[in-house]
Amino acid sequence: MKVEERTLPKTLSLIVDNVSVTLGIIAGLAMLVVAISTAYEAIARRIFNRATTWIFSVSLFVMVWFPLLAAPLVTKEGRQIKVDFLFSRLSERVQARLNIINYFFSFVFIITLGYFGLEKCIEAHTCDITSTGLLLYPQWLLDLVFPVTTVWLCLQIAKLIYTEIAHLRKNKLAAKVGWEENSTLVLSLFICLIALGVFLIFVKPVAGIIFLALCLMIGGLPVTFALGCSGIAGLFIVYGGFINLSMIPVIVEKTLHNFVLLAIPMFIMGGVILDKIGVGRRIFDFASIWLNVLPGGLAVATVIACALFSAMIGVSTAVAAAIGLIAIPSLLSRGYTKEIAYGSVAGGALGILIPPSAGLIVYGFLTNSSVGALFAAAFLPALIIILMFSCYVVVRCLLDGRYEKRSFTWKDRIISLKTSCLGLSVPILILGGIYSGFFTPTEAAGVLVVYSVVIGLIYKKINLKQLLLMLKESALFGSAVLMIMVGAMVVAHLVVRLQVATGLTEYIATAGIPNWLALGIIMILYLILGMFLDGMSITVLTVPVLFPLMPALGVDVIVFGVFLMIFIETSLLTPPVGVNLFMVQAITGDKLWPILKGNAPFAVMLFLGAILLLMFPEMALWLPKILGL
Repeated sequence: MKVEERTLPKTLSLIVDNVSVTLGIIAGLAMLVVAISTAYEAIARRIFNRATTWIFSVSLFVMVWFPLLAAPLVTKEGRQIKVDFLFSRLSERVQARLNIINYFFSFVFIITLGYFGLEKCIEAHTCDITSTGLLLYPQWLLDLVFPVTTVWLCLQIAKLIYTEIAHLRKNKLAAKVGWEENSTLVLSLFICLIALGVFLIFVKPVAGIIFLALCLMIGGLPVTFALGCSGIAGLFIVYGGFINLSMIPVIVEKTLHNFVLLAIPMFIMGGVILDKIGVGRRIFDFASIWLNVLPGGLAVATVIACALFSAMIGVSTAVAAAIGLIAIPSLLSRGYTKEIAYGSVAGGALGILIPPSAGLIVYGFLTNSSVGALFAAAFLPALIIILMFSCYVVVRCLLDGRYEKRSFTWKDRIISLKTSCLGLSVPILILGGIYSGFFTPTEAAGVLVVYSVVIGLIYKKINLKQLLLMLKESALFGSAVLMIMVGAMVVAHLVVRLQVATGLTEYIATAGIPNWLALGIIMILYLILGMFLDGMSITVLTVPVLFPLMPALGVDVIVFGVFLMIFIETSLLTPPVGVNLFMVQAITGDKLWPILKGNAPFAVMLFLGAILLLMFPEMALWLPKILGL
């Protein structure tokens, strides 16, 4: 009996983990099918003029299921997006105790979503409600996602709580000296701040919701659940009890049932496949051979390789990881300074700015702007920033004189072009298809996935096992990003009901604040937020409030989107949250100071790029005008 009692928790734990992994792979497979179908739809409609009637509806059905189905896997792997600049400083024992508290906060959002989602599912079944669109199906099949996925997500979190308690009981967690080890102090302060946030919601709802969300995030709660819990607290307190919480699954379904956001998981999937099959290595080798004629050519090649790979992946940290693993050892071995090596990788990774950017897709969704126009608008500002980076690298290398000069023959260049041409053709195919109007951004994402698989087969880098691992990785990244949107739109719903943007616009208009001063305040706000929050959190928290102000301030909404992405890129290079800095640190194992020192000039150039964009907005607007977007 004792043996059974000891082994039962381990057996249950293994079952929960295995099912979470299986659900994640199923989510990835479903999204792969959607990508293939979407690419087929684009080709069938444009070339053969034979549009389908089912692909659009099926794709959106999968889109609603995808992030929630993969959420248990994201939780199991600890891949939720967090703001952990303070949390990571705590001792492991304090982190474990704080994690347990955070897991219970997570339950608040998950159980609310699951309970009212179940009610919605039962109502749809009882009333025989069908979907809208060309393909009709029972609505309860879509709503079933809420009870099914939240139950397993709760089981996965319960397993993690059990694990944390077991670690604490065994007393094998590392300790520290000082306040980082003081559980009573840290936990009491965290709970008091949460209580203060709840109190503020009664007094000043908007300030209270923002304060509560920030406290939860800084305390280590994943951004998704921090935003979701804050929205639930606001709906419950401001609008009177449980009745308004029935809106939670409605908001989530409306958020995910969106053709624009469908591009995000597919672009991520295409980027993951390209990374795993070694396209980053080929791109870096191509750039280093062709640009070696310049002083510091290898560092310039690193910047260009990052830019080219950004045009395939659309996620800055993934670009920094893929190119950094290849470029940093090469740069250091050829005599380049650490500052140049680190800066050209972390600074050059412009995946948030260079199309196809996940950030621009989210911004387009939040503002109901054309994603194609945003992609086109970001093209010239991104090019100017890349040129600034390259010029700085050349001048810095000339001044330092610390780099190895190597010569390559034209035969070497032709061979590098031949080996990398399939990878180099990706931005031309995808962005060319979008700008020409042949693909929508979402269709282009599907084409990217299919083309990436084809390249992998040509390179003989894909078999069934490797493909499943790629799909699992894609599900992790895609679900983590989309789940932030789920939490954010709960808060955004509350912000709209409270008429925050309208009130702020009226205040600025009646207070007589000069436009330049208002823009300066917004820039300072983003600089401060960028020091503490990740880019996606900044976008979903601020855009619903600030973008309605832009016409009153004389700023085009498209220009503001590009401006915001530049600032988010800057935030990736500024401590304490600068994710690209920590990616380089993880690759090199070096101290943070030389990494920060090397990236400071790149952060300054990004800031100057944002100023130039506000001064000369035509930088962003001329290409969309030419393309008629």
